[in-house]
Amino acid sequence: MKLNIHLIIAILWSAVFLLSACSDDPENGQPEVPVLTFDKDQQLVFETAGGQADVHFTSTAAWTAEVDQDWCSVTPARGDATSSVVTLTVTANETPDERNATLILKSGTTTARMTFVQKQKDALTVTSNRVEVGAEGGEVTVEVKANIAFDCEVDEAAAEWLSAVQTRSMTSTQLRFTAAANESFDKREGKIVIRSGELSETVTVYQAGEQPGVMLTQDEYTVGSEGGIVAVELRSNVPFQMRMLDDVAWLSEAVTRSFSTYTRRFEVAPNEDYDYRSARVAFFNEELGLADTVTITQVQKNAILVAQEEYTVDALGGTLDFSVNTNVDFQVSLSAEWIRQAASTRGLAEVPLRFVIDTNPGLEPREAVISFTAGELSQSVKVIQPGRQDKGWLRIVHTNRTFSIPSITGSYFNYGHISWGDGQEEVYQEEAVHTYQTEGSHTVSVELLGAEEVSLPNLVGVTDLDLTQF
Repeated sequence: MKLNIHLIIAILWSAVFLLSACSDDPENGQPEVPVLTFDKDQQLVFETAGGQADVHFTSTAAWTAEVDQDWCSVTPARGDATSSVVTLTVTANETPDERNATLILKSGTTTARMTFVQKQKDALTVTSNRVEVGAEGGEVTVEVKANIAFDCEVDEAAAEWLSAVQTRSMTSTQLRFTAAANESFDKREGKIVIRSGELSETVTVYQAGEQPGVMLTQDEYTVGSEGGIVAVELRSNVPFQMRMLDDVAWLSEAVTRSFSTYTRRFEVAPNEDYDYRSARVAFFNEELGLADTVTITQVQKNAILVAQEEYTVDALGGTLDFSVNTNVDFQVSLSAEWIRQAASTRGLAEVPLRFVIDTNPGLEPREAVISFTAGELSQSVKVIQPGRQDKGWLRIVHTNRTFSIPSITGSYFNYGHISWGDGQEEVYQEEAVHTYQTEGSHTVSVELLGAEEVSLPNLVGVTDLDLTQF
């Protein structure tokens, strides 16, 4: 039995020796495994614009080359052991993201891979180039999409009311700005510039005006006897309607393709009469109680045209400006020495004129006439100047919770200012009423110009009435 075991072991060792000899024999028909390696220190990073780069490697047998992305290519696609370089070609990267691909070399059962990278296209955009904010002001948020650091700045023209909460270099997608309250009637706008190198985006911030209003840029127009088109310009931050206040056939709205919301055009028919005519057009917002009225005046045929025939000027004097529309030469004459023409002006069509008004030293008003003549044609403008007006005061002490201002009149009364005695003030208006928040004694002071009479229909609650400076 022992003999048989030793014999078996000897046979097994012989078989192992024979197999080992066969595997080490190059002529036994088994192929060699190819060697395929990239040269060291080849880390390829392509710029955004793309380009080409050579890749060096070593191969002991024939090989093939390919890439796994369609935005790049490799040449040549195959070779033998005598060649050891391929060229990678990369197209421009138009995306905001970095991208990568793999070069794959194969030789027999051997595979070698090398990954290369292409930089992203720098991107800087905003989700909206327009931001609106109310008249009360507040915080404004601008959303930015960027893959690079950037800075932002507010246009110098808006720096007084629009400011950035954060101004240092940033990559945050939410930028915050503060808009101050707009205390004026006019809306305003400011620009925010977001910049990184040669890239920039501009966001415009629009802020509404404080008070709603409907206002005409000009409240009277004069048209020649031949008629024509009158363009009426408005300024409004609320919706408005239009209404003809006078039912006339010679004035109608002209609707054109280039119609603008804030420009209304009216067609005026020729005037064949010898008398001038006028019509009024109202623009209003009934819900808010806002309105303004324009007067369109058309003079008679062959006339010297002035917008109005009477002007009242300040007692302190100054200048009087108005335009004369005419189709003839004319002369200017004055009926008083205290009014004189500032410059000699003659011409056709619309002629701007200016007159200098001296101060009225007396208390009584005075009048003068400016006459325009051309042959048998004539036109005149009356100038009325009130007398000197001294300031007066009216003081009333009362204990009422609600108080109505007295009626104040006068031939030359033209201004009043009310201080209600609790910190509230307003311009004098007839039948003005004020309600107090607390009980007690209140002193009402009224500043007056040109007042002559005061009437208190009810003295209930009045404890003192001071007319010494009235």
